[in-house]
Amino acid sequence: MQASDSHATELTDLIARLCGPAGTGEALKAISDSCESARATGLGQDAAAMERLDGATAGLDPILRESALAYVSGDLHRYLHILEMLNTVLDLASLDGINQIFWSMQRQLFLMRMDLGSVPDFVVGHLFPFYERFLRQVAVRLDLVPAGRQAGMPDAGRVVIVTNQFLSAEHQPSRDLLLLAVRLQRDLGRTVLVLNTNMMPDRYYSAFVPPFAAAVEDRLSGEQKIRCGGQRIRMLSSTAPGFTADKLTGFLSAVEAFDPDLVIGFGGSVIVADLLGSAYPVMCVPTTSGRTMSLADIVLGYGDHAPPADGSRLTRSWRPSRFSLSVQSTGDTETRARFSLLEREFVCVVVGNRLDAEADGAFLDLLGRILDAVPQALVLFAGGVERLPGRLAANRHAGRLRSLGHVDRMEALVSVCDLFVNPRRTGGGGGAAQAMAGGLPVLSFEVGDVASVAGPSFVVADDDAFVARAVALAGDPALLAEARQEARTRIEAVEREGADIAQLSAYMAEAVSLFEKRR
Repeated sequence: MQASDSHATELTDLIARLCGPAGTGEALKAISDSCESARATGLGQDAAAMERLDGATAGLDPILRESALAYVSGDLHRYLHILEMLNTVLDLASLDGINQIFWSMQRQLFLMRMDLGSVPDFVVGHLFPFYERFLRQVAVRLDLVPAGRQAGMPDAGRVVIVTNQFLSAEHQPSRDLLLLAVRLQRDLGRTVLVLNTNMMPDRYYSAFVPPFAAAVEDRLSGEQKIRCGGQRIRMLSSTAPGFTADKLTGFLSAVEAFDPDLVIGFGGSVIVADLLGSAYPVMCVPTTSGRTMSLADIVLGYGDHAPPADGSRLTRSWRPSRFSLSVQSTGDTETRARFSLLEREFVCVVVGNRLDAEADGAFLDLLGRILDAVPQALVLFAGGVERLPGRLAANRHAGRLRSLGHVDRMEALVSVCDLFVNPRRTGGGGGAAQAMAGGLPVLSFEVGDVASVAGPSFVVADDDAFVARAVALAGDPALLAEARQEARTRIEAVEREGADIAQLSAYMAEAVSLFEKRR
């Protein structure tokens, strides 16, 4: 078969990149950029081009090859091949390398770069079982045997919260963790110990593309005392890279000395929390929508009020509540002139820390349709970016698509906007919540965190409805005013749900009861 002429350039470039050096982070990034270009042009749907790419890369490192072809095509069968290869060497392969690949796969799923329809049961039927096997390998190879409380001991009033990554008050999940700790201590009278484990890869251990490394806050090392909400919260952190026996046994020993009644895994795939599950009751509090991978006795929802329908372990542990959303509100406002905006303009804003990936060509085309239909409209992009400004400058609506970069006063920015416009993505829930608290209506598709936070009144089913809703709000001041008030009302309801301490306490007690039945 002959590859389409329209993809010849991208195909030639990608083959050259893949067959070239791949031993450094810079080389992997260059390969990833080439994969992204090929994906954006639709090369992955060109059967002839993919057949040629398959053949030209047959002799390469299989992790590099399969992850690259998955990136281009979105086909999860490529990830299945990787998992099959890892399963055959799971007792020999580097734990850090396996962890790198696991999180890189999760990252691509989170960014909605994979076609979930290609392997519908990929997460529940393949990735989650692999995660369980990986954890067993970690426990066996590092000789990790957590020692829990003796059966029948009275309630100690102590809770451990374990997170993969704590950064700062600017990081939405970190703020939410502190809010949970405050509520446990202030409202439920529990003493809390937070473990900041940094178990996500912070450097590249494999040839997987695109490479993924999580941020680590170096100053948060050792024991910390954090003041928040009138409470003093104790935190133990390790910024040591990778999997070592010292690092993990240190966390397990700290938990044994603290002697908690319950462990809370904050987020998905919280490795240390799941390792502790053999000795302690565990409850998981997700920080994003979608299927949360956890071995916890109870896994809370993220605003979804219907259980997954697959009958899996994840379904049985699921409970319909959200306790992980905090909204910062200081009342900070600004004038439009401060942001070089005119009073007559209909100002849309897109907020996020991953807009280079999330504001893709399809989304810019969609925004172009809105700008065509609403002459007074413009779109602001708020968040750190590298490639997006260049893409906006080359767009036919360049003057009406403005990248602001990182914005310190986000609350002030949303106070001068008319509409929070959300790409198809998983994240963004914190930004949407802050916007809605300020009376800014949301426009989103029916997927991801933003849709979960915003609720049914602010989501649409397809591109045509997306454009029509924006046009309607821009042309009807009364409709816009109604949407502003509805946004405030909705986020107040979400905050009340997160503050239901009685329900939280009941789920904690249920987790303890379930643990007693399985110990």
